[in-house]
Amino acid sequence: MNNRLTSLFSHIYICIVIVICACILLTAWLTSIFVYQEKTAYFYNNTMQVYQELESQRNDVLMNADDFYQRAEVDSYDYNIEKISLLKSLSPCQECKYIKTINKVDIYMQKNNEYLAVYRLRSAIAAITISENFYDERVEDDIILFGTFAFMLFLIALNLYWPIRKLQIQINHLVEINHAFGRGNLNIRVDLQATTLLNGLSISFNAMAKAINERVDEGEVFAQALPHEVRTPLSRIQLAVGLLKQDLTRRKHIELLDSIDDYVDDMVELSEQITTFSRVSAKYSHYNCDEQSIVITDFIQSRIALYQTHNSIDVNYCADDEIIMNISPMYLRLAFDNLLKNMLNYAESTVKVSVVQLANTIRITVEDDGPGILPENYHKIFIPFSRLDNSRSRNSGGLGLGLSIAKSASKCLGGQIAPSVSKLGGAKFELMIPVQRKGSTPVLKS
Repeated sequence: MNNRLTSLFSHIYICIVIVICACILLTAWLTSIFVYQEKTAYFYNNTMQVYQELESQRNDVLMNADDFYQRAEVDSYDYNIEKISLLKSLSPCQECKYIKTINKVDIYMQKNNEYLAVYRLRSAIAAITISENFYDERVEDDIILFGTFAFMLFLIALNLYWPIRKLQIQINHLVEINHAFGRGNLNIRVDLQATTLLNGLSISFNAMAKAINERVDEGEVFAQALPHEVRTPLSRIQLAVGLLKQDLTRRKHIELLDSIDDYVDDMVELSEQITTFSRVSAKYSHYNCDEQSIVITDFIQSRIALYQTHNSIDVNYCADDEIIMNISPMYLRLAFDNLLKNMLNYAESTVKVSVVQLANTIRITVEDDGPGILPENYHKIFIPFSRLDNSRSRNSGGLGLGLSIAKSASKCLGGQIAPSVSKLGGAKFELMIPVQRKGSTPVLKS
């Protein structure tokens, strides 16, 4: 989400820069055209005044054009004045560019950026050219104008960038709070002072988070209190069953009491699993979560030996060299034990367990040769009290919380459980635990 958000605001910033650059170029082009025409007219007015003064002087002295312009003191003017013959060439100069004609006066731009005006002389097949160098002044004016406009656009861009940047910071803050809330920190809230532009959204999020937090708190209190409240009457039932067994001698009655005893054991185990599940799934689970440096391979082997002594199913175990890492043994036990018990419940004769060290994870695989699980049911098996058969027997379907506890414990380890089909014909579960956890890295020993 953060990447998408960053990409969105990057596009906004890029669009702002493109628009500003386009405005600068367009304005510079229009300004250059306007200034060009303005200075052309200015040059024409000034040179026309010089031409009229020179012609007025020639009329006063009654001289022809050739004699007058050879003797006239043209150097006293701030212009380059020359007399040319109109019979030599149609162009008054080489490599000059025609601009426009104003009142029968042709205006040119020379190669050296000098304006040049051609004034035809009366009663003569000749003309005078008057030119002036505007280059330095024109460039300086253009630089000042362009700089002023660029500065104004910079101020506009700054006024656009700051609120957008402020909005981006506030949205990023809201996204971070949302991610932290999703990771289980249900007490976190949005700082309303830091999200003034998103005040309504922040208030709505805080209200939603508060409601969810209250619901979760109520659920946790209920889940943890229920087993405790149930255990007392169950103990009394067990005591009553024990007393009845002492007084009854008929076999049928004794078998019925044994069944009641089994049901009570189921209820006790169910209450314990509910307590375990609620603690592992709590928003801040501190349930024996202290990490220790343990040998994963030896730990798994000891758990297998514990359950194999009470079960006739053959468990094959294979592992890489010793894998040592810092990990919570309680979460690892809850995750692996519940997977193993599930396999032992459904296996026909064989369960296979393997531990493999990969590049960034430790993979613990548990599989059996039982009936297996259909792929379309993978999303159901981790739901509490969801079983794919109708039995509530501990020897068949279990109580419906084992895989849910395993999944929650794997999340506490930073890992995940992936179900699939085993080559043995049954189900297969892969517990993937990342090796980079709070700076701990497994050490392989040969």
